[in-house]
Formats: sequence, structure tokens, C-alpha cells
Amino acid sequence: MATMRPSGSGASGEYDPFSPEVLEDPASAHRTLRGECPVHHHAGFGEKGFYTLSRHADVAGFFGDWRLWSSEWGQGPIYVREGGLKSDPPEHTVYRKPVTSAFTARRTAALEGWITATAGELIDGFAADGRGDLCASFAVPLPVLVIAEILGVPASDQADFKNWSDRFMAGQNADDPAVQGAARAEIDGYFSGILRQRRETLAAGGPEALPDDLLTSLLTAEHDGRPFTDEELLPLILLLLVGGNETTTSLIANAVWRLLDLGLWEEVRSRPELVDAAVEESLRYDPPVLGLFRTNTRPVVLHGVEIPEGSKVHGLYASANRDPEAWDDPDTFRLDRDVDDLRRRHLSFGVGQYLCPGAALARLEARIALRLLGERLPGLRLAGEPTRVDSFMMWGPATLPIVWDAPA
Repeated sequence: MATMRPSGSGASGEYDPFSPEVLEDPASAHRTLRGECPVHHHAGFGEKGFYTLSRHADVAGFFGDWRLWSSEWGQGPIYVREGGLKSDPPEHTVYRKPVTSAFTARRTAALEGWITATAGELIDGFAADGRGDLCASFAVPLPVLVIAEILGVPASDQADFKNWSDRFMAGQNADDPAVQGAARAEIDGYFSGILRQRRETLAAGGPEALPDDLLTSLLTAEHDGRPFTDEELLPLILLLLVGGNETTTSLIANAVWRLLDLGLWEEVRSRPELVDAAVEESLRYDPPVLGLFRTNTRPVVLHGVEIPEGSKVHGLYASANRDPEAWDDPDTFRLDRDVDDLRRRHLSFGVGQYLCPGAALARLEARIALRLLGERLPGLRLAGEPTRVDSFMMWGPATLPIVWDAPA
């Protein structure tokens, strides 16, 4: 990795989050940031560039103070009003209520049997092959099928969902909003059609004529005595679709990759009580979302660096999760950490009122995946190096070649 040389007050240096070296090994770059440049300015994006925070205390405080660090101009590096859950209270709270009602502990637990059966059917489709790409065969389709089931859209459209999601996330690498906007337009067009059909059904037959799914819940919810408009619902649906499949795919693939690469897979496979620890340690060690952005509502001075009002600032979950000031032996993937402590303190699902509403569902999918893959694919091992997802804000394999002992 190229050496970073912070200069002046610590607001500059050679850290480039888009460089091949950092994309390949972000943890090493984050370690240097924490030690030498805890507030970094990257000038090479858009007109103003963006700042990066890397220490645990700073990142936790950053995401915990929405009045200072606002979501109103988007949670990515581009200045754009995304709305829905990507907004500040009270708007955020209005949209969060109908979403969290779909991801309660009871509703999530009720999905366990269906997710287990669906995951098993996916494994049935490739178990006899003896080799394959875990992402293409399992880690990608499972979360897409789950979020399609929850939203209430045809699973047959899963290839489109994945393609749109990938393009939307890859658009975060560009400083031109039109790049990400093109993928968003396709998603919005698809769901606008479904919402129109649902409204026609609602008008003709009443609420009981609609299916019992999240889209119906959103369509029939009210705010200030009126239903939500398409313009209000579409950003929310976009987040649910993209967040519901991209991040869980990475969680599953990251966990399998690390356990195999570090020689821990057999231990977890033979001791199912370690699955929870493996999932939480994977979230700490390899968070699917490396970090998110906020925009400050007033000038801030942090570690001697002035961050002008209206700056884009990147809070790195991944760096905070490996800060030695917060974690013992942070750069070692360990299965003996306290699971409750991990779950409480890693930042991979966000902080406070911005905690991911689908966190319990993602954990459930990952636990089911690890358990079934261990049971159904004996002798599972890596067959090559994974390739990386195409977004500087995300972390996970796009491909993960594996082999196993197929039945004779």
C-alpha cells in the first residue's frame, strides 16, 4: 500500500479511498488514518472533496448527532436529497415507523422456516457440482429472494433487482449524480408500476383485496391524515431493495470467506453454538458497509482540523470497528469474543435512531446460511481469490470460488 503522509494540521495526505491499494486493503489504510490523520480531507472528488473520520469515538459521536451531522443531503458523497429513511427527524421518524413494523422480532422469527427452506432449495441446485461461485449460487440470490418476499414482488424478477442494485451502488464511485440516477430511475419505474396496480386494486376491492406484505403496509399507511405519495415511498422502497440484498450478500460471503481463509470453518461447522459469534465478529471485522456520509450544519473543529459548514464527511464504521482504543486485539478475527458485547458495540448496523431496521433479519439469514452450508457442503474450501464489489463504500466479495466434496 502506498504510504500516506499527513501534513499540516492533519487534514490532508495521500489517502485515496478510490485507489486500487485502498480498495484492495482498506483496513491497512484505516490503521494509518487512525494513527496519523484522524480527520482527513480527500480533494479528488467533486468540487469540494470530502472529509473522513476514522477513530471509534469520533465515528460513534458523528452518527449519534443528527443535528450537527445531517442526512438531508444524502448519505453518500454526492449532494442529493434522498428522503425517506435517509433524512433527519422528524421526517426520518415518520418513514421509519411503517418499516420497523415489518421487521419486528416476531415477524423476523416467523420467517425463519421459509428462509431455511429457501436456502436449502438453493443449495439443492448446486450441491452435486463440487465447485462453484458462492456469491452467484447462494449469497446473492438468497437475500434477493428474502427481500422480494417481504416487499411482495415477484421472485422471478430477482436478476433485475440485483442488476439495478449493483449499478446503483457502483454509482457511488462517481461524482456525477446522473450515473447513480440512471439505475435509480429503473428501480423507481418498476415500483411505480406496482404501486399503481396496488392502488387500482385498493380502489376496487378495499384493503382486504391487497396481499399482506410490506408494499401494502407502506401503501395503506398514513401521515398527517393522508396516504404517502409515490414521491415519498419510492426512496424508501429503493433503500429497502438495495439495503435488503447488497449488505446481506456481503455479510454471508464475508463470513464464509474469512472462516475458510483463516482455517476456522471446521470449528464453526462442528460447533454450531459458535455461529452467532462468527456472524457478529464478521460484522465487526468485515462490515458490508465501510461507512456512510453526513453533512455538517455548522463549522466543526476536530483534532485541530476545521471542517467548513456544508462539507461531506465520511464516518468509517470499518475503521471504528478495528480501533485499538475500543477493541482488544482488533486486527484478529476471534470466535472467543463476547457476543453480546460485539452486538452492542460494533457500528456495522449504524448508531441510535439510525440503526438498520433490518439488522435482525440480516443476522438471521447469515446464521441460517452458515449452518446449512456447513451441513450440506462437506470439505468446503476456497478455490481461488475473491473479487471485490464495485463500490468504495461497500466491502465484500463479488465472486467467491469454492470447492467441496460432492457426493459420488
